[in-house]
Amino acid sequence: MLPLFQRFSHYAALALLLSWNVLLVGYRMHATGQSWFTFFLWNLLLAVIPYLSSDGALFFAHRNRRWLSGGLLLLTVLFLPNAPYIITDLFHLRVRAEMPLWYDTMILFSMALSGLLLYYMALFNVRISLALLFNTFVAECSIFLISFLCGFGIYLGRYLRFNSWDLLSNPNDLVDEITDRLINSSVHTRTVGVTLLYGAFLWMGYWVIRLYRVGLGNNTNIGVR
Repeated sequence: MLPLFQRFSHYAALALLLSWNVLLVGYRMHATGQSWFTFFLWNLLLAVIPYLSSDGALFFAHRNRRWLSGGLLLLTVLFLPNAPYIITDLFHLRVRAEMPLWYDTMILFSMALSGLLLYYMALFNVRISLALLFNTFVAECSIFLISFLCGFGIYLGRYLRFNSWDLLSNPNDLVDEITDRLINSSVHTRTVGVTLLYGAFLWMGYWVIRLYRVGLGNNTNIGVR
């Protein structure tokens, strides 16, 4: 049996990541007396949800509990755009009198990077789960599709102000907007641009990490660490 810390090291990493961001925002609140930046923490919390659900999906996939794993994978995909969406919070970076720009730059960069880390942590859980439940081909095709769905989700969140909860609270408006942009894609050029650019970036990042991990594994095998 693996040592206790090794078994739960990914949760220790998650706790460290969240603690750092809470510390950054907490100090800003203390120094300025303003709570406006707390919405970044809410966005980060939404990014944690797909990671936790993907971890559950992987747990049940290893035990061949297909329905439980499949349900959690669906939940993961629905909430997954919340993680890379934090990249667009960089739009909020500007000079403010109450705090140095260099400090706010660190907050926004840290949040965006944390969102990306959570996204790829969840995405690799999804890939392994799908490979276990189906096969590698299905897993790779799904990762490609998910990358561009997340690009579209980023557009819906940033420009149309929808979020994952609207699937339950406001499904009619959400479906109408999605349908309009699918049917009239030639008119909605920003929709196409954001979807393709962010989707391609997310898919490219997935392959960068995969190729790096392959190289790291080869180096480890020959004793290079």
